[in-house]
Amino acid sequence: MHRNVTAIYRTFATADLVRQELVSLGVSTGDIHVVPDMDDPVGVEGQRTDTTHTDRLYDLHLPEDDLRTYQQSVRRGDYVVSAEVDDTQVARVQEIMRRPEDEAYDLDRRHDEFRDAGLDPYSDPGMRATNDEWIGRRDQDHLDPFTRSYVRNARLDQRRG
Repeated sequence: MHRNVTAIYRTFATADLVRQELVSLGVSTGDIHVVPDMDDPVGVEGQRTDTTHTDRLYDLHLPEDDLRTYQQSVRRGDYVVSAEVDDTQVARVQEIMRRPEDEAYDLDRRHDEFRDAGLDPYSDPGMRATNDEWIGRRDQDHLDPFTRSYVRNARLDQRRG
């Protein structure tokens, strides 16, 4: 089994700090995804419109119900950090990701906030690579209000090969 741990942050500075701490823990930079991957403030209407953010979230192969929450959060100015880790790292990664609790969201509350929001489509559905092995399922063994852990049958980097 392969695992991803994901959290949402209010600022890029916090998301980047979490990324740096994950690298210090030994997580490969190629296994850490920050969306958006730069300080990207919202536009004058209070939302981001860049569809590459949506595509990058789809490429994490998370359940649609959770994907909606991540999409809506990024659209409104937040940052998602997702790290692919092995079983022995999940608890420590969750600890790192939840430590700035004043910056991390309670994901159940965030999910309730966006429950009725639409799911943004992939920019070009014909180009979206996917299979059942990559789709993450919520990991019930590592529950935490500030992070979500997912289990999948294959590593995400296996899709590139």
